[in-house]
Amino acid sequence: MRLISLSIPYFYLLHVSVISVRVGATLLFAPIWGYPGLPHYLRALLVFAIAAAMSVVIPFNAAALSSPGIVFPIELLIGLLLTTGIRIAFAGLHMGGQLVSYHLGFSAVQSIDPQTQNRSTVMSNYFTLFGYAFVLATNQHHIIFRALAGSYTAFPIGGSIAPTQWFGALIEASKQIFIIGWKIALPVFVASFVIEMTVGFISRMQPQINTMVVAVPLKILVGIVILGASMTFVPRAIGSMMETMVLRK
Repeated sequence: MRLISLSIPYFYLLHVSVISVRVGATLLFAPIWGYPGLPHYLRALLVFAIAAAMSVVIPFNAAALSSPGIVFPIELLIGLLLTTGIRIAFAGLHMGGQLVSYHLGFSAVQSIDPQTQNRSTVMSNYFTLFGYAFVLATNQHHIIFRALAGSYTAFPIGGSIAPTQWFGALIEASKQIFIIGWKIALPVFVASFVIEMTVGFISRMQPQINTMVVAVPLKILVGIVILGASMTFVPRAIGSMMETMVLRK
């Protein structure tokens, strides 16, 4: 009777497990892939499938994998830094929507953000969902995978990461929230400012005119028209945002 011997590739499984820590920390906490409505088993299968595919091109480091208690936390930290860059990029869209809602008078209109399950303004949800759809429709999500693959060149498995290295990058990236937000909201802000200044001059010259009745609808109408005209530039801003915030990490 012939016996069948099965050999379990322990080192390969350990290699894939270490890679899946960084991949999982990047994708499971990132927008789109971290959507709570997705089943957990689908997200787990996605992480291990990507980790298995990347294990072919990522060199095996036996010395580093001999101490997984040190390697796993470092891989988790690197993955969280990558997903922080992604979240900061979409936080800029969210802030731009908040500013637009404030200047158009829509701040009191709240809805549920499907990603965070928190209340947010209508314009914030609009820009965030528009960003998700644009990223997927134009294959901008490939930038995230490129950044994930490139992170193994900058930070190989078993390597160390200095606190000053990631802390400075995090502070620099946080400033992009305000830059991205104001890029989106600036046309509406300028239009709202011009309308308010014009209505103010009219109310000074003709005090008997109830300018408040005219100012609010006019500001909403002009603001929406300006916002619709400026939407042609938003995809370009989202593309440069992904390039800047994700690949720079």
